Amino acid sequence: MTPRHTGVSESRRDRAMAARLATLEERLEAAERQQRLLRTTVAGLAREVGRSLGCQCSRCDESYTLVGDGCMYCPRCGFRESL
Repeated sequence: MTPRHTGVSESRRDRAMAARLATLEERLEAAERQQRLLRTTVAGLAREVGRSLGCQCSRCDESYTLVGDGCMYCPRCGFRESL
């Protein structure tokens, strides 16, 4: 004999799953908002020092590059490339 699930336990499990999903969605939205705020702030700081925010570093993939004075520079790994 195989055990049968009752509608009550499945319903409770569904509600618990829906609550966890809602919590994860809230956390994801908060993280995405935080990321937008940080990117805007970093771009503003770059402008303040006469640079602009470039693409993701092709060498380390751990930072965006800063662009200015005819080159791209990665503040994380130090990679520099002329434009």
